Amino acid sequence: KAFKTGLVRAEFYNPRAYTPYKHRRVDDAPYGGGAGMVLMAEPIARAVEAIRSQKPDTHVVLLSARGRIFNTAIARRYAGLASLTLICGHYEGVDERVAEHVADESVRIGDYVLSGGEPAALVILDAVARRIPGVIGNAASLGEESFENVPSCEYPQYTRPEVWRGHRVPEVLLSGDHARIAAWRAAQRKNPDET
Repeated sequence: KAFKTGLVRAEFYNPRAYTPYKHRRVDDAPYGGGAGMVLMAEPIARAVEAIRSQKPDTHVVLLSARGRIFNTAIARRYAGLASLTLICGHYEGVDERVAEHVADESVRIGDYVLSGGEPAALVILDAVARRIPGVIGNAASLGEESFENVPSCEYPQYTRPEVWRGHRVPEVLLSGDHARIAAWRAAQRKNPDET
């Protein structure tokens, strides 16, 4: 819906189209040895330069296991930008000079390794796009979501039927007492990293 209405637009740039190396090469073995290949800085830098020639104010983010963790505050900040460029790593990663001299910052979506940055880019795209006015039908719902104000889980949600396979909806939710319901929901929120 956001793409169809023009509220969000995505363009894809393949570093192979910007490489100066033979056979459209974009990776090489890591200095110091080790398994896997590392994406070279030059093709990525050239791709970003091409993007910045059209969108000088774009904010460039390298998706990297070395980056800081992506969270609601970052999604909120990105949603306020006119343009966001996400660099997707692959293989063993990206030459560190991209993080140091090309990207404005580096982020990761969690403490695990993916085969490439594309799934992380989709996560960020979704988290950011839903904050753009007009993308979500009821913008007020953003204020009540998980992690919006503090790192906490969403409170439990229930719907019909009232009793499902012998399991009842908590009585407070059926009470109609909005103050009690709000207090119950607040008590149900917790930090997901605390057990």
